[in-house]
Amino acid sequence: MTVETVEVPGDLGAFAEYVRTRVGTFVNEFDSTTEDSVDSSDRIAAVEELRDGHDAAVATQRRLQRALFDAGIAWPSGPLDLGGLGLTFAHDTVLDTVLDELGLPSREALFVGLNIVAPAVVHHASADLRSSVVTGLYRGDLIGCQLFSEPGAGSDLAGVSTKAVRDGDDWVLTGQKVWTSMGHLADVGEALVRTDPNAPKHAGLTMFLVDMHAPGVTVRPIRQMTGGAAFNEVFLDEVRVPDSHRIGGIGDGWTVASTSLGNERSTMSGAAGPLTPYVMERVVGLVRRLEAEADPLLRPQIARTVAAVAAMRAASGLSAGSWSHRMEPVAGSVLKMLMATAADEISALAAAVLGERAFVDHGEKDAFAWSEFVLGVPALHLAGGTDEIQYNVIAQRGLGLPRR
Repeated sequence: MTVETVEVPGDLGAFAEYVRTRVGTFVNEFDSTTEDSVDSSDRIAAVEELRDGHDAAVATQRRLQRALFDAGIAWPSGPLDLGGLGLTFAHDTVLDTVLDELGLPSREALFVGLNIVAPAVVHHASADLRSSVVTGLYRGDLIGCQLFSEPGAGSDLAGVSTKAVRDGDDWVLTGQKVWTSMGHLADVGEALVRTDPNAPKHAGLTMFLVDMHAPGVTVRPIRQMTGGAAFNEVFLDEVRVPDSHRIGGIGDGWTVASTSLGNERSTMSGAAGPLTPYVMERVVGLVRRLEAEADPLLRPQIARTVAAVAAMRAASGLSAGSWSHRMEPVAGSVLKMLMATAADEISALAAAVLGERAFVDHGEKDAFAWSEFVLGVPALHLAGGTDEIQYNVIAQRGLGLPRR
């Protein structure tokens, strides 16, 4: 019996066509008119959030991810031995763009596991942990979350106080995490904890993969002003984690966290992050529908929006080799800041054009729908590291400026 080998094209344009061909075998199994599709409602979101009664949506997202995995395209940049294609992050962006163009459901429930947890496990965990977890994340069998921030350690992430104490072959974790996206859905969580309280704060950290269904794990959703509840606070009350679920060496937690955060920033800004073609089309349609370009008071804001979006798109289109040797490691931070700036300008434009109609529902299509976007944009300045953290990363690691 001869097994057919399909050659995956490396060229981005050809890869996009390859993805369309592979997805075409199952695209009809996903109804584009369901609530999972942005086209089915008047919602415009800066941060995609699962709403109440989300079980069906999560099941659909898992099913889509499994179909992508079975078609061999779920993880373009992933290593071949773990179900990836061995390509680049640019190919991941192409996949996301094609899925969006085809009107397939978003995969927000899987975002953290795919783009933050999996890279850390791939690069730092043992072979056994990689093989048992990573494929599950990329098949949609597992949903992951990130147990990083704490009430007393947000931007100063190295100040986390959740502790882990060694007990034989296990570690016992105690503490509280907060702003945990998808924690209420997660099967596993990547937890940054303190294992050596006497070491300098960056050196005393270790990363573990926590079973979110284990005894002692309590998850409490936090309702946001957008109406969603994707964030959570998580309490760890003497949760036992086997040493085999340690990601990286003891005391290497900051290095592992940097891998996750770098991937988060790059992914948030990749393909314009939340500024999908759908959002772009909606804001252009809004300006034209209300003839805002004819208003001299609105023209400066329109110009600022066009400039910000153009800058974001130009930077997002750069290949890895286009960045200088010094700036390439901080490209994710640069792209994230450009994306957040463009989102700010779009938000300001929508609010200026609509006035109170953006925040009071008069039943008018393409009006109150913008409230969720406007209210969600501030989160883009926090997720993946605050603006201030990004500026420091760019200044110190990219431009070589002193810390003070």
